[in-house]
Amino acid sequence: MDRDVIIDFDIDFDDSAARRVRRYVSEVVAGLGLRGDSSFVETEPRVGAYVALDGRLPDFPDHDVALLWNELSGWSAAVEDRRGELVEIARMGGAPEPSSAAVVRWVQGLFRRERARDRSNRDFAAFVPSPRVNDFS
Repeated sequence: MDRDVIIDFDIDFDDSAARRVRRYVSEVVAGLGLRGDSSFVETEPRVGAYVALDGRLPDFPDHDVALLWNELSGWSAAVEDRRGELVEIARMGGAPEPSSAAVVRWVQGLFRRERARDRSNRDFAAFVPSPRVNDFS
C-alpha cells in the first residue's frame, strides 16, 4: 500500500456565514420575546431557519404557527395542517434578509390582523378534520 498518497480535500471550515445567520435569527427571536429553544438554523442544503411562535393566528386558531426563513426567498409564516405538515400562509415581501425589527413588526401584524388578505397559498382542505368512523351514525 502506497502511504505517500496525498488526498486534497477542498473543505471550507469557515463557519462565519452560519454564525452571521444564527445571530440574525437570534435577533428576530429576541425581538419577538421568545427564548429560542424551539427554533433552529440549518446550513445545508441551503441556509434557512425555523422559529416556533407563541400564540395562534385568528384564521387558524387550532393550529401551531411557525416562522420560516431561507436565504433565497426570505421570511414566511406557516401553520401545521392536520397531517403535521407546514403550510405557508403568508410571505414577507422585499429583500430576503430585512432588518430583524422589520421581521418583528411583520409577525406582530400577522397576529393582529382579523383576516389575512392573501389566501392564495392556503390549502384549506388540509385543515378540515378527517371524519371519524362513528360520526356517520
